[in-house]
Order: sequence, then structure tokens, then C-alpha cells
Amino acid sequence: MRAIYLGNAGYKVVVVLLENTFETKFLNLTNVTVHTITKRGGDLNFFVVLRYVRLIKKVRPVTVFAALKRDWWLVSLSAHLTKVPNKILYLGNLRKVKSSLKYRLVFEVFKSKVLVNSDSLKDDLLQNSSHFNSSNLIKINNGIELPITEKDEDWLPVKSLNLPADTFFVGVAGWLNYRKGFDLLPEILEKLPQNVHILHAGTGGFELNMDEILSKYPNLVSRIHFLGHVSAMDQFFQNIDVFLLCSREEGMANVLLESLSHGVPIVSTKVPGSEELLDNGAYGILTEINDVTAMANGIQSIMEQHIKFEPDYLKQRITSSFSLEKMMRNTEQLFFPPE
Repeated sequence: MRAIYLGNAGYKVVVVLLENTFETKFLNLTNVTVHTITKRGGDLNFFVVLRYVRLIKKVRPVTVFAALKRDWWLVSLSAHLTKVPNKILYLGNLRKVKSSLKYRLVFEVFKSKVLVNSDSLKDDLLQNSSHFNSSNLIKINNGIELPITEKDEDWLPVKSLNLPADTFFVGVAGWLNYRKGFDLLPEILEKLPQNVHILHAGTGGFELNMDEILSKYPNLVSRIHFLGHVSAMDQFFQNIDVFLLCSREEGMANVLLESLSHGVPIVSTKVPGSEELLDNGAYGILTEINDVTAMANGIQSIMEQHIKFEPDYLKQRITSSFSLEKMMRNTEQLFFPPE
């Protein structure tokens, strides 16, 4: 999104990627070119640093942006050696930043800044790391556009399940790992009525053996449906009745933004970003992490309409505070500050 916006705004954007990763996403974008590397290399490898230095000298950027924490050192060092004036590092999830010489150089000598997407993440870094202060830690909320597509009543992933009309769908999305809390799904589902089914969208991160987990709940297997990769996520959100974020760790979860943009009610654990996005419960139900009873109760309260969130009310949260336009405008000001 940043590449598209900045390219359309007239800036020249060079995206550096590992070969065979996401090159196709950047094809045919205005003012955007892609440079691929065959391997990342080690932080202390002279030839790796030299490769980055040569590339930066060729591009001569005003700003470098490192989207992954593991690239902070290489990008900051190379940009410092080539005298790039603006070094921006991104952190989307809560991670420990060690009090090491490497990071002291990154922030005190190289003068890199960190971009985060929530106040909770910013506050945690300010409280628990000596590297950060109000001048080198910047918050810009993630943003999203309101969808314009309409619900497909015959969307195949749902239609093929051949379930009764009164089925109540709980949507979840993301990698199948412990951090996302998907091992809790059977415990949550067994506390809910028989017409409640779970739809999971996503692939990758298979550190959880869901077959093994579900083997302990044979009566629930037919009520949890793994859709795999879903290209039409707009239809996914329009075909569910509530979205559940059962994560144990998270940043400002984009799936919550998507859910709000579709006017779909949310039950979420109190992971960093969720309380801020949902305004402490004004725009969704918040529960403690791992509290399967509270999550089930929240879903049932929405299902039985004891708690209501009108779609237009949820969508206005996006337009007022989390629009894509606002995110990109703030990003442009950060990447290209007035001289």
C-alpha cells in the first residue's frame, strides 16, 4: 500500500525483496521498481553490507524503510555509511529490543527512528527499552478503505458446506500458530449452540497440529471449517456473523480493521492494539487473553442480540480514525519531512 500511494504521488520507490517472495505484488506499479536478492546474509558479513551500500548509492534515496526487525541493523548501518538522511524502521508487533551495542549504534549513532502502529506498542517500548524516546518513536495507525463489493449469497466456500440457513458463522483468520490462539477454538466452540460454526481463513505457520487438537473433540470436527487461502477476503467478512480474534500476541491487527470496515461485530482478546482500535469496548467486545468462557459469552451475546453493534456505527470508526488516506498522508510526511 505504501509503495502504491507513494508511487502515485510521484515519488520513485525501490523495493528490495528476497527472490521468489512477493515480487508479483509490485509489478506494473507507477514509479515502483523491484530489486531482488538471492539471500539475506548475516548481520556482520562485510560482503552483505557492501551489497546494500552499493544498492543505496545507486538509488540515492532520501529515506530507507526496513519493514522487518531482523533487517534493522543492516539497513541502518548501510544507510548511515551512505549518508541517507532519513532511516525508518517498522515494528508491527510487540518484540523485545535488547540493550545491546548493535541497537545502541542503530539509535544513538545512526539516528534511526521506529514506526509503530498503536499507542499500546509505543507505550510499551518507551517503558521497557532505554533506546526509545518521544523523538525516535513514531505512531501511525494502520488504515483501510471501506469496501465497495456486495455480498455474494452463493459464495462457494460457504455454499459448498451445505449448512442450514440458521447457521451462525464465527470468522477467524491468520496463521495456525500458538500466538494466534487457534488451539482454543474447540474449547470456545463447545460452549456455544450447535448452529454455531467457525470459518478459518489463512495458510502457513503450521506449528499447531489442528487434526491432533480436534481429535480430542470429535463432535466438533464438523463445525470448524478450514478454508485455506482466501483470495476474496471481502466475501469472507460479508459471509460471517461475528469476527473472533483469540490471539495471545498481536499488534494492531489488520483483520480487525477489515472486520470494522465491513460492519462485522468483533470479539477480541485484550492484545496490544485491540483496546485502542475498539476504543476500550465501544466498537467490540474485549476479553482477557485465554479466557475461552468470556470469548464464548461474547459471541453468544452478539448472536442473541443482547449486545448490538450497528454496521454503520462500526464503519464510521474506520472513516473517522483509521482511514487509508490518513495513514498514507502521515506516512508521506514521515518519509519526506519538510526541509
